[in-house]
Amino acid sequence: MEPTRDEILAGYSRARRHLDALLQDAAPQDLGRRSTGTRWTNEELLFHMVFGYMVVRALLPLVHVVSRLPRPAGRAFAAVLNAGTGPFDVVNYWGSRAAPPASTTGAG
Repeated sequence: MEPTRDEILAGYSRARRHLDALLQDAAPQDLGRRSTGTRWTNEELLFHMVFGYMVVRALLPLVHVVSRLPRPAGRAFAAVLNAGTGPFDVVNYWGSRAAPPASTTGAG
C-alpha cells in the first residue's frame, strides 16, 4: 500500500526534527570528524544530504513530466542520465568537500 500524502509529510517532519536535534547536539569536533564508511567528514556528509534533498525537490516537476512520456522516451532519458553518472559522481563528491564549513558560514 502506498503511503498517503499526510504520512509522507509526517515522515519528513520527523526527519527534520531529528536532524535539528542532531545538529543542536553536535560539537564542532563531531562535525569535523570523519564519517564512518565515507571519505567525508560528518559536516560534509550532512551538507551532501541536505543539498541532495534540495536538488531532488527542485527536480520533482521534471520527474512528473518524464514519467508521462512514452516508454521509449523515458528510457532514452534514463540512458542519458546513466551516461552522466561518472562525471556526476566526481562533481558530487568534490562539491560537498568544497562547501565551506559551518564555522565559517555562521551555521555552527
